Amino acid sequence: MKANNYFISLDLFRGFCGYGVALSHFFAFVYSNSYSEYLSLIFVEFFFVLSGFVLYPQLLKLINNKKNLFIFYKRRWMRTLPLYLVTLILVSILTGQLLELDFLKYLFLIQKTIPNFVENDYFPVAWSLSIEEFFYLFFPLILITMSKNNFIRKVLFFFFFLVLSKFFISNYFDANFYRTGTFLRFDAIILGFIIAHYQVFIIKNKKIILSLLIILTPLYLLNFNFFVDGSNIPYIKFLFIIFMQLLSVVVMLSFVLLEPIILNNYLKKFSLFISQQAYSIYLFHMIFIYIFKELNYSVLISTILYIIIMFFVSTLVYRYFEAPIMKIRPKIL
Repeated sequence: MKANNYFISLDLFRGFCGYGVALSHFFAFVYSNSYSEYLSLIFVEFFFVLSGFVLYPQLLKLINNKKNLFIFYKRRWMRTLPLYLVTLILVSILTGQLLELDFLKYLFLIQKTIPNFVENDYFPVAWSLSIEEFFYLFFPLILITMSKNNFIRKVLFFFFFLVLSKFFISNYFDANFYRTGTFLRFDAIILGFIIAHYQVFIIKNKKIILSLLIILTPLYLLNFNFFVDGSNIPYIKFLFIIFMQLLSVVVMLSFVLLEPIILNNYLKKFSLFISQQAYSIYLFHMIFIYIFKELNYSVLISTILYIIIMFFVSTLVYRYFEAPIMKIRPKIL
């Protein structure tokens, strides 16, 4: 296996997450399927761990050269914010919220900084982007104060401090904010960073990874009632977050184990292709959901049309909007 390099298999994982979120939200919001909404939670969680994992090499370069800090900011903001702003404007126009107070909170990504900060959560998927953007802002500032020799010990300490803190404050927030609050979820991304640091050792344990996948996946799928019905019991709220993070790591590493297979057949091109679609699908699918809620097509017809529209729109958005911006991003030294 490769150490801290690019994994094509994680392109496949990213695309899997993007379509997973979009489809589960479609059935949750259009057809009021609560189990689909439950499934969407784990697909979003996958993105957090993946983000920390793939950003590890870039973040490591900040320790080696602090001049990379502003380059890192530019790269992240150019990758994430332009499309977010376009999508936010479109969703706001569609819902009649453009230039309203809630729109401004979304604009500055502060809508989930405190509980019930927005009156109308009309762009619900933006909460995860708020976590990502504030993580990009603050975690590198912490990282550049560390030395190459002991940074991982300090990151581990910081991670466990965040986890323990969340345990003790679990009684003070409702389940939704506890899971989506901007400053409450940095640990999920840091976990991906830590896994990336130890990836060579961890990936050697293939049997353990696959065994955990076989055990944890059914536990998540079959415990909808336990986690949802007990969502406002403090220890269950905490347990649910920890469980989702552990499952996210196991699923991500299971995809990494597919690397030798993907490198040797057509899946390599397919993985890259759906990976390129993932970000625009994640943002744009709410627009399509608002539209399909007003239509009266059958479930089958609606689902097929929804997937086709997402496929073509995300492909065009990546090719003519995202890719040109990515080409002009500065490179980390």
